[in-house]
Amino acid sequence: MDPMIELCDIIARRPEQFRDKLAWICGRCPQPETLQNDSPRASRSQLHAVIGVARFLSKCPHSRDDRPISVTLEFIRAIPSSFHRSFWPQSYNNDAISSFFVDFLKYISETANASPDLASEIAEYFGEVVTTSVSNQDGNGNDTAISRAFLLALSNNFPPVLQSDADQLIEHLFDQLSTLLTASQGEIPGTLDTQAAANGSSVYWNSYADHMNFSIDGGGAMFAQQVASFEDESMEGLEKQEVAFKLIAHTLEKVSIDQKHLEQVRLIAKKQLQSMSAFLKIRKRDWNEKGQPLKARINAKLSAFQAAARMQIKSLVCLDVDAKTSKKLVLETLALLIDAAEACLLSVWRKLRACEELFISLLSGIAQVAVSRGGQPLRVLLIRLKPLVLAACMQADTWGSSQGVMFDGVLKTCCEIIETGWAKDRAPIDTFIMGLATSIRERNDYGDQDDKEKQEVPAVQLNVIRLLADLNVAISKPEVVDMILPLFIESLEEGDAITPSLLRLRLLDAVSRMASLGFEKSYRETVVLMTRSYLSKLSSGGSGENKTSESEATTERFETLPAGFLLIATGLKNAKLRSDYRHRLLSLCSDVGLAAEAKSGRSGADFLGPLLPAVAEVCSDFDPTVDLEPSLLKLFRNLWFYVALFGLAPPIQKTQKSDSSTLSSSGSMSAIALQAVAGPYMWNEQWSSAVQRIAQGTPPLVVSSVKWLEDELELNALHNPGSRQGSGNEKAAVSQRTALSAALGGRVDVGAMSTISGVKATYLLAVAFLEIIRFISNGGILNGDTSGGTSFTASRSAFSCAFEYLKTPNLMPAVSQCLTAMVHRAFETAVSWLVCSSFIVLSLDMLDHLYLYLIILSHKHSLAFLVSFQEDRITKTGDEAVIRESTLFAHACFLINSMSQREEHIRDIAVKLLVQLREKFPQVLWNSSCLDSLLFFVENETTSVVNDPAWEAAVRSLYQKNVREWTVESLSYAPCTTQGLLQEKLCKANTWQKAQHTTDVVSLLSEIRIGTGKNDCWTGIRTANIPAVMASAAAASGANLKLSEAFILEVLSTGIVSATVKSNYAGEIAGMRRLYNSMGGFQSAAPQQGFGGGLQRLISGAFSQPQQTEDEAFNEVSISKFVRLLQQFVNSAEKGGELDKSQFRETCCQATALLLSNLGSDRKSNVKGFSQLLRLLCWCPAYIATPDAMETGVFIWTWLVSAAPQWGSLVLAELVDAWLWTIDTKRGLFASDWKYSGPTAKLRPHLSAGEPEELPDINPVDQIIAHRLWLGFFIDRFEVVRHNSVEQLLLIGRMLQGTTKLPWSFSRHPAAAGTFFTFMLLGLKFCSCQSQGNLQNFRSGIQLLEDRIYR
Repeated sequence: MDPMIELCDIIARRPEQFRDKLAWICGRCPQPETLQNDSPRASRSQLHAVIGVARFLSKCPHSRDDRPISVTLEFIRAIPSSFHRSFWPQSYNNDAISSFFVDFLKYISETANASPDLASEIAEYFGEVVTTSVSNQDGNGNDTAISRAFLLALSNNFPPVLQSDADQLIEHLFDQLSTLLTASQGEIPGTLDTQAAANGSSVYWNSYADHMNFSIDGGGAMFAQQVASFEDESMEGLEKQEVAFKLIAHTLEKVSIDQKHLEQVRLIAKKQLQSMSAFLKIRKRDWNEKGQPLKARINAKLSAFQAAARMQIKSLVCLDVDAKTSKKLVLETLALLIDAAEACLLSVWRKLRACEELFISLLSGIAQVAVSRGGQPLRVLLIRLKPLVLAACMQADTWGSSQGVMFDGVLKTCCEIIETGWAKDRAPIDTFIMGLATSIRERNDYGDQDDKEKQEVPAVQLNVIRLLADLNVAISKPEVVDMILPLFIESLEEGDAITPSLLRLRLLDAVSRMASLGFEKSYRETVVLMTRSYLSKLSSGGSGENKTSESEATTERFETLPAGFLLIATGLKNAKLRSDYRHRLLSLCSDVGLAAEAKSGRSGADFLGPLLPAVAEVCSDFDPTVDLEPSLLKLFRNLWFYVALFGLAPPIQKTQKSDSSTLSSSGSMSAIALQAVAGPYMWNEQWSSAVQRIAQGTPPLVVSSVKWLEDELELNALHNPGSRQGSGNEKAAVSQRTALSAALGGRVDVGAMSTISGVKATYLLAVAFLEIIRFISNGGILNGDTSGGTSFTASRSAFSCAFEYLKTPNLMPAVSQCLTAMVHRAFETAVSWLVCSSFIVLSLDMLDHLYLYLIILSHKHSLAFLVSFQEDRITKTGDEAVIRESTLFAHACFLINSMSQREEHIRDIAVKLLVQLREKFPQVLWNSSCLDSLLFFVENETTSVVNDPAWEAAVRSLYQKNVREWTVESLSYAPCTTQGLLQEKLCKANTWQKAQHTTDVVSLLSEIRIGTGKNDCWTGIRTANIPAVMASAAAASGANLKLSEAFILEVLSTGIVSATVKSNYAGEIAGMRRLYNSMGGFQSAAPQQGFGGGLQRLISGAFSQPQQTEDEAFNEVSISKFVRLLQQFVNSAEKGGELDKSQFRETCCQATALLLSNLGSDRKSNVKGFSQLLRLLCWCPAYIATPDAMETGVFIWTWLVSAAPQWGSLVLAELVDAWLWTIDTKRGLFASDWKYSGPTAKLRPHLSAGEPEELPDINPVDQIIAHRLWLGFFIDRFEVVRHNSVEQLLLIGRMLQGTTKLPWSFSRHPAAAGTFFTFMLLGLKFCSCQSQGNLQNFRSGIQLLEDRIYR
């Protein structure tokens, strides 16, 4: 069956293309002549085909092929024949037959809904089928069971019928119901008075037992008779009732029926609703049946009632809206539905799922009827709805996370009625809402009890409060909030909720939820109330309260109020309100800290800690780098002052280092201060997390270079007079100095801080906590603009805050020493985070990376695989790696920019830290943004308004020195990539209008030379000393050198020439594009096939493409042209033709410029063409395998990875594939046959066994030289990616693994010796990385590779 369904789905997507398949499926269906027999039979395959055709029609109803609908209509006509058991295969039991009807009718109904034309054709046949099935279901046996299964499926999916057939069907259903309902309904005495009006809500505040103490009119005998009448109904009869009611409702929905029939429908439904209330009030002990049989009967009866209620609601739709009688019927129906809903709510069966579904159905019908009619029905409904809501609140759970289905249904109904009736008739809506709101102040059934404090809050009050809060959140109207909130606040300030109680907790939760909606008036009133309440808890301290009140007061202080503050912070979206709320919360924290500071014990942290999550949330979108008012900055200072004072910050030392003598001399206060620094953490972990989040949004705690926030008088004001930790307490001062020294990692001795007062030491400790925690939490990235995704700018580096303290002039030596130590301590934390995250990133997904490694080793199409890996495999590991690298580069860029600061000591610190960062993370050497910051600093600094020639000269000299060191360092490890990046920057410099900028950039690179001889630029042996790497570097530079001879390469001159060449090629492509667009485009050539077709794996699935733009058409034409030209070069080389070096180089450069011109495009059109072109650019040099071709290859590969670093994995994957292909085809370094072994091939058997062989037509030395250049490029890439790209490292590992597999395939030619040992050197360099954090998980595999190399 499943294959047939899948085939039909495929055909439905392309019916014209698969017409033959559709005809085949239709041919497998039962044929008309077969179905017209006296005793038709259907096979299993035929039934599957029928389902398949019906599914096809549901998905493609407008198909131009008439055969599917004709086959379906013929089968519909034959459905009455299927009511005989002989029609079905022997393997089909009743469940299989029922499943067939369900699927078939579902697809037929969907087809009719989608196509009115098909609906009319289906209606012509279906009415007779339904009537026959209704007539056939009476009796026993398999045949009637089949017809009942059909009707049961039909009750859920009802296709259209004709008007005449509908009346006939209704009559048949009436006949059936007349026999089913006579016994149960005809003699039922005494029903509920449906006209009874609600006399208020007080009755619903009574206990549930009072509701159940009812009596049926007529006494016990009539009650027993009523129970017996319900028990006399058979389960089959109940099922038939349900099906009949559903069919009638469907019929009313599809067509209009005779008014006489409609009146009968309403009468039947009315009697059902009347009996429903009586049925639901029967208690369990009154039933004769017990256990599971009784439960099954209740479920069946409730389902029938639900179908009857739906039938009654559908009948009201057919009423004349303006008729007087229709209004009366509507009011009567509403009364019945509400009575039935109340009975559901109070029934002993209310926990049954069937009863819950019935209740929800009744509420839905109530809302539908009242809202559609409006006017008087809406007013009457709202009068009756209030007691129903109160009854639902009485039954719901008081404190659970979910109040139950019935409570949720009442809430949903209230929301629907209020939202729909808001514009139609506002007055009764307001009255209804106010009635619910005022009901919370009703306190009934307390009698004459004197001690009212002992009375528990009625559950209905608590749940009404929750319902009103949920109601406000759902409809989100300020007018509704303004109606309810004043009553709640009045209760909190003057009513029963003024003292700690469950009622107060629920009201506080409700007002905070309403305030979170962001309506200004309600927000301000609520925040003032909650702030005042929190401060009052701090002043009272819970004194004078009984145990119950004390518990509730504690809950309010530690849970309810903090949760409310957090909810408001989360819900507010308006920037103005968030700014106001941020100021209010920080002010509250300052007041709480000041009030709690003088208290003994842990009360300070206990009061301030619960507020921290809300502060963290409201500061989550605050940019700490913007200018802000000093008042707000002082509030941030106060917060961190108390965070440090109370020990609320997370520990900033990994290991606890404490001096026992200090602890003994300073007492417990010193121990607490040191524990706050070294750990373990003493408070709630959520507070620790909140402090870390607050740190990301806190500005540096310094106002300006003139007035600093460490003002002694202001700091002293943060202590209460006479406080044990104030400035007059020397023990407290020693404690804070000791903690500060520990926080700074011991860089400043406690004795050197003797001139720092206690409060100033606390302030400096707060600064240390703040600046170090910034780097602990997320590596030191501040809140700010997130439009760049995971790419961070230098302004978001937390060093921008740490360096602000160093700019303050005339600091005390001890303070200056502490701030400098703080910066170094922050730097150590940042480095630690970067190193740890590098290791953790792999550890978190070790198996996934290992799986990737194994797949790459065996995957045939690495490019396609890596594209799918990068686009589809979004994992935590990948995101964390990107964030880590972006964080590193942001810090590096900031330190580079800081070298232009006016303060010399800041410049010195920046240079020192930058050198350490570069040594620890060499990947910054080849980051484009870092190189931009280095080379083009003049662009930013020359705009300074201050004219200071000495400063400008010092900064320029410092930058030139560091640029030269940076460039030489990067050249010594990866000369190819470095030259590619420099060429990109020179291209950028050439686009500037100011000549001074270009001159400065050029002057920085002068006198830098590399070559095959001795290099004076660096000392020691570096990667660039390897001859193959240097030859590849010469090729990457674009210089026209003979790489087989010694050469000296001037980086500047060759870089300028190559940058000019690249700019020219980019200009050619841009000019061709403009010309093409100006001409309106022209007919594109047909796409070329051939080499590179394997890249079609980059495209997965069949997607409809939007109409081509002119740019897309140009790309298609250009790609087709370059693919054709490159294939011609390959074909010529395979035939032994000579390579035109200049033409090949020009074609490759133009193709590369075309690829890069689309780098910033977000459209995914022409992906296949671009992938094929990229693959050709990587494979062509390998195919041609000459030094000239490989020089061009190295040049364009360097161009690609330098201009588009994000393509590094794609390019390297193709190069690894091409390298392994040369092993399989025995080319160059891997030409292991004897004929490629040089002179020794002719000296056999003199030097080795075997017959002499003729030399090959192709010179093997040229191919070996090509491999040598290629290998130099691989080594260069290895040095660049070894620290930050696991994917590319694994690709290089795949190349090494494939190259060293046994038996070895290396050439015996003498010229291959140097290249062979160069390859072995690369292998050993790769194996030396096994101790790196990002390859820790692959150590075993690397050790095996190392063993293979040594052997």
